[in-house]
Amino acid sequence: MPGSNVGGEWDELYDRENDVYYVSFGTGEPSYCVEVDDVLVVEVGLFSSLPTGYRLLNKSKIQTKPISNQEIKKRLSDALRALAAPTMGDREAAVGRSLDKVLA
Repeated sequence: MPGSNVGGEWDELYDRENDVYYVSFGTGEPSYCVEVDDVLVVEVGLFSSLPTGYRLLNKSKIQTKPISNQEIKKRLSDALRALAAPTMGDREAAVGRSLDKVLA
């Protein structure tokens, strides 16, 4: 069932058998999943690093009130930071260590 948001349309699907609620923002961008907590899994674009959708696990068992956009943003940011790829500084240090070893 399509909905409407500031960025355009989204698609929703509730899988009753697995009790998972899916939302896709229809970007078409390849994505990977980031588990924000035991209930929320966010799909993140490989190229844009922006959310492309999300999943609510065990939706029928969710007893808590909805969390704020600010809380979701913080949890997603923390989860993405934990998965962060090495920085240029990390790679430069690795190159330096390996050169020191090879040229010693």
